[in-house]
Amino acid sequence: MAQTEYIETSANGIFSGVYFMGRWVKKTVANQTTMYTTNLGAAFLLMTKHTSCLKLKFMDTTPIARFQPEIAIFIDDRPELRFKVNEVPSELQLQSDRPHLIRFVFAGNSDSDEVWQHQQGLAITDISPKDTGQLTAVKPAGRTIAFIGDSITAGCWVLGRVPSAGYAAESNYAAQTAQQLNAVDIRIAYSAAGLLRYGTGGVPAAPRFVKYVDFETKAPQLQPDLLVVNLGTNDRKLPSVLFETQFFSFIKELKQLFPKASLNVIIPFNQSFAQELRHLAKQDAQIHLIETQDWPITFTDGAHPDLNGSKIIAQHLTTALKHYYGTDYFKNQLHRGLF
Repeated sequence: MAQTEYIETSANGIFSGVYFMGRWVKKTVANQTTMYTTNLGAAFLLMTKHTSCLKLKFMDTTPIARFQPEIAIFIDDRPELRFKVNEVPSELQLQSDRPHLIRFVFAGNSDSDEVWQHQQGLAITDISPKDTGQLTAVKPAGRTIAFIGDSITAGCWVLGRVPSAGYAAESNYAAQTAQQLNAVDIRIAYSAAGLLRYGTGGVPAAPRFVKYVDFETKAPQLQPDLLVVNLGTNDRKLPSVLFETQFFSFIKELKQLFPKASLNVIIPFNQSFAQELRHLAKQDAQIHLIETQDWPITFTDGAHPDLNGSKIIAQHLTTALKHYYGTDYFKNQLHRGLF
């Protein structure tokens, strides 16, 4: 995996020895207790000990979908494994019973998945070691960053114009930035959504989706160190005055929702509302505005960065954040138990 330092931490879900990174909730789905998320890029991490097999059970929440949701699995430093959710092995075989660091990422889904009203997100009903093995929860040892945005931030269309399989939430610009900064990655982003525009799958606009994971379930109360906001691409047809007014209100909401977080606003890669965002940043000294017009981004389709473009964005964004906050800010806050 890209991060080089992890730290042992407490389990934060319904499974012993597992750390859920991102917006996960305990939720009953089809009469079963699950850990559930609607956010691409949400992940869970663990270290196995004294076992060569990990038992897994993902619920098939989209049984008749043409394009099944997909999971990316990283075991130690080995190449990524990728499975459709309904094809994830019930027993994940490891090379030996020595310790293994494993990260699972909600990598892809489809715009047709009804994540907001019909529980078609990612649901997990079992993560456990086989026999007498042990699991230990781990997480990246650095800061916590919440990335707020649309399909670009979620990780859609990174690998190609194929639903789910063409998505790569595990390696888009947000994922790569978090990895370069060794940060906990909280993804709060949905396809086609904007500041005022609703997304696909019944998802509402940003002022609502930052507070909920579906129509009835409030988001967990996470407190990131940094917010990175990338919105406006899907609102580009709105009047500029309306966008600026609504964005100003949205920023006030974010400050109330995440009072300890420093605020960073990215000018959309297509430069939508660049002037309006610059104007807002001049009015609010708490906004760190990140210019993007000179970044040599490559795209899958003219709008969504491809894998190379994601790498370019992550390099520039990481540089911008380190330059503004200082390299020391991102050094690991905890120095015991690192591996």
